[in-house]
Amino acid sequence: MPASSKNSRAFNVTSLIVLHLLIVLPLAYLLNIWADEASTLYTTQRGFTVAFQNAATDERQAPLYFWILSLWRSIDGSIFFARLFSVICILTSIKLLAGFAQRNFTPRTALLTTAFFAFHPYLIWASLEIRVYPLVILLSIILIQLFFDAFIKESGPNSRRNSKILFSVAAVVALYTNYYLGFLLIGLFSSLLLSGKWREARIYLGLMLLVAVAFLPLLLNDFGSQFAANTSGFKEQRSMIKGVRYLWRHFLTFILPTEVLPDDQFSIVDMIRLWAIRIGLVVVGLFAAVRRKSISSATLSLAVVTATTFGCMLFAYFFVGSDYIEIRHASVLFVPLILFAASLLSDIFVTEGKQMRPINTTLAIAGSLLVLASFSYAIVGLYPNMAKRGDWGRVGAFIEQNEGTGQPIIVFPTYEVLAMPFHYHGVNRILPDDHYFELEKEAASGTEYSLKKQIDFFISRIPADSEMLWLVVSEKCLVTEACRPLENYVQANYTIEKEQEFYLEKLFLLRKKAQ
Repeated sequence: MPASSKNSRAFNVTSLIVLHLLIVLPLAYLLNIWADEASTLYTTQRGFTVAFQNAATDERQAPLYFWILSLWRSIDGSIFFARLFSVICILTSIKLLAGFAQRNFTPRTALLTTAFFAFHPYLIWASLEIRVYPLVILLSIILIQLFFDAFIKESGPNSRRNSKILFSVAAVVALYTNYYLGFLLIGLFSSLLLSGKWREARIYLGLMLLVAVAFLPLLLNDFGSQFAANTSGFKEQRSMIKGVRYLWRHFLTFILPTEVLPDDQFSIVDMIRLWAIRIGLVVVGLFAAVRRKSISSATLSLAVVTATTFGCMLFAYFFVGSDYIEIRHASVLFVPLILFAASLLSDIFVTEGKQMRPINTTLAIAGSLLVLASFSYAIVGLYPNMAKRGDWGRVGAFIEQNEGTGQPIIVFPTYEVLAMPFHYHGVNRILPDDHYFELEKEAASGTEYSLKKQIDFFISRIPADSEMLWLVVSEKCLVTEACRPLENYVQANYTIEKEQEFYLEKLFLLRKKAQ
């Protein structure tokens, strides 16, 4: 990690922020919400008091984000305004990461790192999510920056003391925001231990004891019940190979994305990306071995932080399963991995005189072209047909244009019914209207009996006196056997009058059969 020069202060991040805004603002206004975003809006739409009481129990996660968003939405309750909070978090993240890069990298490396971060498809996706992930990314940068100021960089005692105080406060905020940020705190501690900074490690441990005391109310009141709820129900078979494979896919997406939300299909583009990264890792490994003396202690610290966070995510997989280490939950890995990669590449490819050798220049050009192609492909494919999963805007509009009175709208899985009221403004009732957050699986995902209890409850909420009704089902019912019991019930009791496919959703108009 080469020391920064005075000229690096001249690096202007404003243009990158403006370009990021030009991409995300139109999408923030136009895109429909999906089920998770609808859950956030539902939890925060009834004011701060209700959010304070119910956020942790309904969402089964740390509540601070929902408390903040409930206050934010008291100004304006629209979807766009809720997304604007996420956009602001990401813009602040770009600004702070640029500052970190300016202080620790050469000007060219700082610019490339910030641009890679600002236009990364994962960051664009996070900007458009009404969920906690943008705030997790922001807090990750804050924690790493304050950690470097407090424990790594040489500075005056007053400055280091103030940074330690701010770091402790940020750590408390982080734990109340997302439990996985605790993995990052463990990673930072591990970096002190492995670098032999014993005195700083003892101070860090003391500060974390104070943070634990501040975290105790949430730990005693909510964490245990949330953990029990998230680990109840069917437990999939778990193995080290499966866990590593999940995290390896996240690594691929963060380094060179093809799809931000990958499916199980393995395309030619995925194969090209896989081999490009394999070759890249070999090249970087060879250069790192040859130029190992140029690898800085800061790079090694970031390597330990990243590796430890990966390890903690793998540990979590064995407790909560793959559903809770998906790419969106891995936002805690995004910042340390990018900073480590940037720092390592800067160490082994940038010479003392700040002039790149011909081979370095060739590799830089090839890498830049590959990243440009990867980002373009991933961004274009991020929202097919300008819609998020479920395509609720078009679903609601279609029903409004074709409905009659007395045709209730029922949505399965029940959790997804939360999105419907934000995009449908017609005359019919939306069902079910309770038990939104009971999501436990009963068998392996996608199998016939994996959602049996949910389906039984769902069927019990279908009005028996309705001659016609609208049925909306998710992709789980379209590509797996999970909805087979529901399909059997519909075939036995209804005829299909109309059907329409949308993005990862399908709509049916059903008529009750004569008895």
